[in-house]
Amino acid sequence: MTNDLFVSEPARGTGLADALILACADEARRHGALSLDWQTGKENERAQKVYERVGAERSEWLDYSLELE
Repeated sequence: MTNDLFVSEPARGTGLADALILACADEARRHGALSLDWQTGKENERAQKVYERVGAERSEWLDYSLELE
C-alpha cells in the first residue's frame, strides 16, 4: 500500500507541485479539515522547498517504524 502523492519528473519545476498541494488544501478545507499534514524524507530538499514555498511549516517530530515479520 502506498499513500504517496507526487509530481512526475518531467513535470517538476513547472509549478504543478504547488498547484497540487494547494488543490489538496482546498479539498481538505471543503471537508472541514483544520490542517493538511504530510511527510517527506530528510534528504528530499527539493520537496522541502516546495512545501516551504506554499507556506507549510516544518515539524520537529520523527517517525519510527517497526517491521513485523
